[in-house]
Amino acid sequence: MDALGSNARDEFLKRMVDDLSVLITEAEDVALEKGSIRRFSEYVAQLRTLLQELRAKRVPDKLEWEATSSVLQKLQAEVRKAGDVIKAYNSRSRLQLLLKCKTMLSQLQQSADEIASTIQKLSLANLDSMLQLKFKADEIIRGMQSIEFKTAAATESIVSEIEESIAQNSRSRDHTMRLLHQIADAVGAAPDVSLVRSEIALLKQEKEEMEARKQHAEALQLSQLIHLLYSSEMVMSPPPESLTIMSQQDHLINSFTCPLSGDLMEDPVAIVCGHSFERKPILEYFQIGMRECPTCNNELSSLDVIQNISLRSSIQEWKQRNAKLRLHSAVSRLASDDPDVVNRALEILLALMENTSYIAEVSQQGIAAKLVDLLKTNAVDTKKALKCICHLAHYSEENKEAIAAKGVIRCIVKQFCRGETEPEGLVILLELSENEVFAERIGNTKDSIPSLVSLLQNSNPDISQKALNVLGKLSCNNKFVIKMAEAGYFEPFLACFQQGNSEIRANMAKELTGMHLWESTARHFENEQFISALTKTLYSSPQDYKLKCLSCIKKLLAFPRFVRKFLSDKNTIPALLGLIHSTISNQQLKQEAMEILLSLVGASEPNDYETNPSLEELHSQHNINVFLQLASTTITQIKASCLHLLLLMAQKSENARLLIRSDQSVIAHLFSILEGDSRSDVRLQVLKLTCCIAEGHPGGVQLPPSPLKETVITTLLNIFTSSTDTEERSAAAGIIGRLPSDDTTINEMLCKSETLKAIHEVVCATDSMYEGMRREPPLPLATRSNCLLENTLSVLLRYTEPSKPELQTQESKLKLSPSLIHVLSTGSSLAKQRAAIALHHLSQSSHPDTETATVKADQAQGFFQLLQFRRLLQLKSWCGSSTPGVHRSLCPVHRSACSSRHALCLVNAGAVGPLVQTVASELASSASDAALVALDSLLEDDGDVSSAAAVIVENQGMEAILEVLDKGSLSTKEVALDLFYKILKHSAITREQSLRSRGILISLLRVDQLRKKAALVLSQTDVIPQQSSYF
Repeated sequence: MDALGSNARDEFLKRMVDDLSVLITEAEDVALEKGSIRRFSEYVAQLRTLLQELRAKRVPDKLEWEATSSVLQKLQAEVRKAGDVIKAYNSRSRLQLLLKCKTMLSQLQQSADEIASTIQKLSLANLDSMLQLKFKADEIIRGMQSIEFKTAAATESIVSEIEESIAQNSRSRDHTMRLLHQIADAVGAAPDVSLVRSEIALLKQEKEEMEARKQHAEALQLSQLIHLLYSSEMVMSPPPESLTIMSQQDHLINSFTCPLSGDLMEDPVAIVCGHSFERKPILEYFQIGMRECPTCNNELSSLDVIQNISLRSSIQEWKQRNAKLRLHSAVSRLASDDPDVVNRALEILLALMENTSYIAEVSQQGIAAKLVDLLKTNAVDTKKALKCICHLAHYSEENKEAIAAKGVIRCIVKQFCRGETEPEGLVILLELSENEVFAERIGNTKDSIPSLVSLLQNSNPDISQKALNVLGKLSCNNKFVIKMAEAGYFEPFLACFQQGNSEIRANMAKELTGMHLWESTARHFENEQFISALTKTLYSSPQDYKLKCLSCIKKLLAFPRFVRKFLSDKNTIPALLGLIHSTISNQQLKQEAMEILLSLVGASEPNDYETNPSLEELHSQHNINVFLQLASTTITQIKASCLHLLLLMAQKSENARLLIRSDQSVIAHLFSILEGDSRSDVRLQVLKLTCCIAEGHPGGVQLPPSPLKETVITTLLNIFTSSTDTEERSAAAGIIGRLPSDDTTINEMLCKSETLKAIHEVVCATDSMYEGMRREPPLPLATRSNCLLENTLSVLLRYTEPSKPELQTQESKLKLSPSLIHVLSTGSSLAKQRAAIALHHLSQSSHPDTETATVKADQAQGFFQLLQFRRLLQLKSWCGSSTPGVHRSLCPVHRSACSSRHALCLVNAGAVGPLVQTVASELASSASDAALVALDSLLEDDGDVSSAAAVIVENQGMEAILEVLDKGSLSTKEVALDLFYKILKHSAITREQSLRSRGILISLLRVDQLRKKAALVLSQTDVIPQQSSYF
């Protein structure tokens, strides 16, 4: 580098060193925050030393210096900028310095960062001679970056008190003197008259400068500070300054308002005469043709408008300053005991916080906790308080912690419970729920979740949606999800259950089991995904988890709709079977699974077995054998449940009945259980199952070979004759009635047993005259007693069959016909059918003389005490009875022959009327068929056929027959046609009956199976010729 270049370099570095020296000197005069300023000054001094050393170095490379020179020029600019900042604040009053301290420190922080950044760009490591300087530069950089310019808490406190004093117009001398001492301590001066006088002078000078620059907001603040100092009374206030701050402020506001609209200007513009207006009103003024200034009324040479940037800036500054003053005033008023004052303060705070730029300022006042306290009093405007808390909660986590610690959650929940629901309360909860800790507090607060759930039905959609959002935030906690379900909101429960692992599902299933559900609430769980997740848990979970899920399934199955849902789920039945078959499942687990399976099978429909593979698999031979095995080896309760399940399977599925019946080992197994287990619940299920698989099968009950056969029959007879359980007796009777009819061994055992005595007891129980002879108290003809009567009548039919005179002889001693006739009026359809068949059998009887047979039977078997038996005979109507006084008139059908007949006379017994009634009332059952056959027997025996026909007609038989022909089943119509034809041959009918029968018979001509018989009857009445094509 040549000499000229070297001189320029030295001169430049010298100027920089001088600038740094000025900066150091200015920094030493700063009266506030001396710690951070002093550190800054020290690093600036080190930078000055660095540049002095750099000046002493010789840089031979011109290009190297040019690069360094560019960086140094930028560094010089930053140094001068920092110096200007400090100098500007040093020239102000100490009071103004306090108020602007934060801004000054922020500017110095920026300068320090820029200086450090610029030093980093110096190329000091390119030459070996510069390495030492590089190390020093790095030290300066680290130092500059470590400086933190921050206002001390004491300084901020003084500033806040100054601003509050201005806002409240606090002018008491004591207050001002205390504040003056604090200011003096902060700036390192004595609180005397000279300080006040010098401060006032500087403030006035600054005020004039601000007014000259039209910075009205700054001028207003300075006026307020001057007035504050005068209130110390250390210096006398001059008369010109007697105007109040408020009057000056009013004057200032007037200068900021638009003369046209009277509103505070947002976008002020100036016109050619110099006056300013809001843009929109002045443009509208010009658009209507006006060319004079609204203020001075001078004609304008131009209608151009120019944005008044300085006025706009002043307005903005004034608004900010005014907002700050209003803020401090409002904060102080929150402590007032007057609710109106507090509400006004809340209104001001809310208006300020609507502008997000002021929320930070409000937050720094630390009023969050105070607002919650106000909310608790119920004496202030709740909505405004909640809105203020909303803004603060949204601003920072610290505010959330403060309001949560003060109990805002419980306070809001109480409002919900009182019906005082504000959307802002929900917004606060939503803000808090963003934090996991606060969300936990919300969920654990008493009544919070039930209240939120109730708000889901609120008529205000905004409230219901916000409540839903809060609940959504709480749904990540399983405990809260369960509380929601208990309160009636189930969607989170379902989602959590479906997504959870086995442990979560099991625990939630336990909680669901304990909930009180109604039909309307239970429907929420009719969810395929939920049911699938519940049943899948039964596969691989620990046993206690499975037990909880089984209890839950049982709970849901109490609602009929769920039975279909679980049946349609492909996992339910396989999972239950797996638990029942498992060798590691405990007894309780198996019993619970069995009870659920019983509910499902019991509610299934026959067509389910065609569409449901799980049900089809359940009815396999393998599962039937497994259930039978369990019935032999497990505890009583499970044994009874297994047998009950087999019974339901047999009742629901023809295939299951065939599988059980076709396997001789299964039948033998059942009878072995019957013989080996005397406990009533197990025995009852075996009896019912055996009866069920024999029902409707032409082969009846399959018996094991002798001697087990005799043992089984003896057991069945003992149960029927001796058991006190109605269901047991009924099932045993059902089996006895279905025993093979041609087995002589069975007939002999029936003859020797007291079965007929038990039959007599059950059948006569339908007649009130025998009530005193019953084994048990009288029962209504309900399901169990009906079933017992029906099955007992099936046993009786073995005794009444004409082909078994030895049994019929025994039956004739009891004279059961009156009770059988009574059954025709009071029994079920099946009971009526069997009673009608029994009466028909008895009317065809060919047994020997009654008294002779009675004597022989009594001698052989000791069937009844003679006296008791004679009494029974006196109560019965039996054709040919020698009992005096029973038949006082001759039978119109058999006449005098009745006395010599061994068969029952249906006419004298009074059975014709009840049989006719059965024909008409049981059109939909086989009882009508049986009654018609019994009536038909009157026309076939050895009596007077015409008289028999007349008896039937007199007992309204023709009306009943016509009713059958009109509405009965096809098979019943065929029997009725035969009887109708016979009656027409021997008896006349009324004209009305004839007309009705003609229409019915003509309609029957269209039925292939009945055409010939109907034509035969019509030809009998000359409706159609006997040579008709119908024959």
